[in-house]
Order: sequence, then C-alpha cells, then structure tokens
Amino acid sequence: KMYQREVLGLSEARAAVEAALSEASKQPDRPMAIAVVDHQGELVYCARMDGAYPLFMHMAINKAYTASRMLRDTATFAERDRELGRELATWGDDKLTYIRGGQCIIKPNGGYLPAGKTKGIVVGGIGTSGRVPEEDEEIALAGLKAMKL
Repeated sequence: KMYQREVLGLSEARAAVEAALSEASKQPDRPMAIAVVDHQGELVYCARMDGAYPLFMHMAINKAYTASRMLRDTATFAERDRELGRELATWGDDKLTYIRGGQCIIKPNGGYLPAGKTKGIVVGGIGTSGRVPEEDEEIALAGLKAMKL
C-alpha cells in the first residue's frame, strides 16, 4: 500500500533559519550556525553567521539530524537515554548528539507521536550551535516558533 507524507519545504526551513538568525543577531559578537533538516535528517537549509567557526555548522546539522531522527529534542533524547542506561554508541549512528540545541519540527495533524506524547508528525529538525547549550536551545525555539506549524 502506498501512502503520502507531508514534507518540510524550503520556504518553511528558510523562515525558521531567518528567525533564528534574527534572534542570534541581537548579539552579533557571538556568531552561530543554524540548520534545518527534513524528516529523514537530510539538510534543507542552513546559515553560518560571519565569524562563526565551521564546527558550529557541523554541530547545528547534527543537532537538527538528531531531533528529526529520534523524534524528540536533543535534551530529552539525552535524558531518556541516561534513564535507560544507554550511550550514543548504542545507536550506531555517529551523527547523533546529546548536546542541547536540537528541536523536533512537528506538524500537528491529530496523529500520535510517542516521543513527547504530542499529536502530529515529525517533518524535520532545527539545530543551532555557537553558544552555551541553553542559549542554543532558545535560538532553535525561536526558529521553530517562526514556522507557525
């Protein structure tokens, strides 16, 4: 049986990145990177502020990838694995990370998503890097809110 799936588009990804950049630009001396991936963890759109280390982009992509693939934000993923006594190596995927700053992008549709008991379908992830984990998380949430899903 074939099925259809809603897929995150470039315009939504761009809106999220631009909103996150706008928030991050309030402190231009602290550059960072922002990335949005689709439901399979593949990059859709990203940006790196002037002066941001290239490693920040790598980490932003990995945070977005983790949130998308694990169906939850990176902080919750880390907490859950700790509770279950698991380590990242358990998953066999070197792109996964426990570092805060990755948020799951969920399109509400009345379905059930076990990850956070949220009704909806995961359409992607947004990740940010360049600041302390709590700030990365705040910037990612700013991008997520701009998507108005």
